[in-house]
Amino acid sequence: WELGLYRNARDELEALRIEVAKDPVKTYQLMNYMLELGVYRSAILASRQVLDLANLDDVGTLKAPAYFNHIRFGVYFKDQVIEASQKEGIHPLYLLSVLRQESLFESFAVSSAGARGLMQIMPATGHEIASGLNWPENYGNDDLYRPEVSIVMGSRYLARQRDYFDNNLVATLAAYNGGPGNTGFWKELAGDDPDLLLEVIRADETRKYIKQIYEFFNIYRLLYERGL
Repeated sequence: WELGLYRNARDELEALRIEVAKDPVKTYQLMNYMLELGVYRSAILASRQVLDLANLDDVGTLKAPAYFNHIRFGVYFKDQVIEASQKEGIHPLYLLSVLRQESLFESFAVSSAGARGLMQIMPATGHEIASGLNWPENYGNDDLYRPEVSIVMGSRYLARQRDYFDNNLVATLAAYNGGPGNTGFWKELAGDDPDLLLEVIRADETRKYIKQIYEFFNIYRLLYERGL
């Protein structure tokens, strides 16, 4: 781990999580170790395992023990999130909700389409944003795996969609997930009605994506209403 072989270590820890899935004590211990190492996705999954083993699988999210709620909906990468949210004028809990949906806080997440990192930025989009930010020419695709890079880029792209769609939250999320072109078409069908916009979105994935982030945001607000 000290050598920076994050992906190898993550894969080994994930295999261990599955191996001890029936043992609540070992899963709990592993969960806390993962949190210390910053392997947040696996820690979140392990917290769910512990709840399931405690027969709390049917308990509503906010009725579970507070400690586990603050793991499952943690304020991970707090400094980077707050800095980016202040710079782009985005609510930090909203940004955390997007992060959770995009990658479950896994820095090295890669989608089948090739999107990378915490905020699932496509390489071409990353180069475009890097150019607009006047970043060094040695910026490369692997930089998308760096949390500070992904959060800056994701928040910038999110803010761009927000500004383009006149602060329409549904349209902003639809554009982030389904593209601004598709969203423009859907918005034209819906007019100025955000509720109707959600219904006319023809991509099931995008519609579910938006609803999930709304749910996450509500949970985050309830957990952190007194501040981060």
